[in-house]
Amino acid sequence: MTQNQPTFSICIPNYNYGHLIGDTLQSVLDQSYPHFEIIVADNASTDDSVAVVEKFKDPRIRLYQNRYNIGFAPNLQRVTQYAQNDLINLLSSDDQMKPGALETFVEVIQQAGADVNNVVLYSDTEYFDNDNRITGYQRKVPGAFDLQMLTSPPAPSPDLKFEVYTGRDVLKGALSRLRAFAPMLSTVYSRALWQAVEGYNNTRTIGPDKHFGYKLLGQNPQVIYIARALYRYRFLTSANFATQFSTLKQVSDDYLYTLEWSAKDLNALGLSQKGLIHTFIKKRVIEYALRQLGKGHYANGFRLFCYAFASYPGTALRIPKTYAVLGLLMMGPLSKVVAPLLFRAYRNLSE
Repeated sequence: MTQNQPTFSICIPNYNYGHLIGDTLQSVLDQSYPHFEIIVADNASTDDSVAVVEKFKDPRIRLYQNRYNIGFAPNLQRVTQYAQNDLINLLSSDDQMKPGALETFVEVIQQAGADVNNVVLYSDTEYFDNDNRITGYQRKVPGAFDLQMLTSPPAPSPDLKFEVYTGRDVLKGALSRLRAFAPMLSTVYSRALWQAVEGYNNTRTIGPDKHFGYKLLGQNPQVIYIARALYRYRFLTSANFATQFSTLKQVSDDYLYTLEWSAKDLNALGLSQKGLIHTFIKKRVIEYALRQLGKGHYANGFRLFCYAFASYPGTALRIPKTYAVLGLLMMGPLSKVVAPLLFRAYRNLSE
């Protein structure tokens, strides 16, 4: 490796995506920048995933097969632990890398004069469906460390635009909202940083990548955002995605942040435990409950409402939207009719 020619490890965890992983692999192999390896960790798939990967007779691809399904988060650790190159990119087995993505990362690293061993990069993403139709775009919110969805592409620019931040500033912005600072698929980070934080080892079940991102940012690396869609995210309602709303796994993951971050560490970032708890109850519990009720999912809304009072009842009582949830729940079965109507009316007024 040289600073001008960093090497990449594209790490692809897989479980039963044999019908899509071939397109993912091909999108990487089609990259114009040649200095990369591809690592696939198959999580005991029961479909033809392994056969599809083995059809690619490219020496840059290494396949590892788990004897048992070890779960989502452990497989992220498994696939990245085999990385040997300077920079790591965790790419889902149904997503794709756009042409010139790796070349763009290298160009940005060179222009920014970034230290390859202490850098995190991420870009915009393009959403598409199984018919290869573009359905939206995700980009960084201007002036904030959050993500937003667009239905039409951002205005094109002939120049390569990027923004440089400190990891601590990005961490403060992301943690204050309890949101991921970047899409998993478009995030590239140094292997040295991965080693510094012990990789994806954590206790999260739904969002191990968000927790990992916070750990990365805690090392205060140079963070570079690239205002260009370099990846394609295939929007599917996967089992992992569905459980975010049909169970309490997502809210339980976020609850742990309110316990793990000490007042001292939060104060160093300019945050407070009280503020973090308020964000958790309002944004990650009560507003989730309202959205679930708005979709007619009474049981999900009720579970989330109970979680708010089981975790931080005092905070829940101080949030006005709590009483909106309570009012809808008190309607019983009728709320399945009323809540979706109110939700649609509110959304129309907000647009």
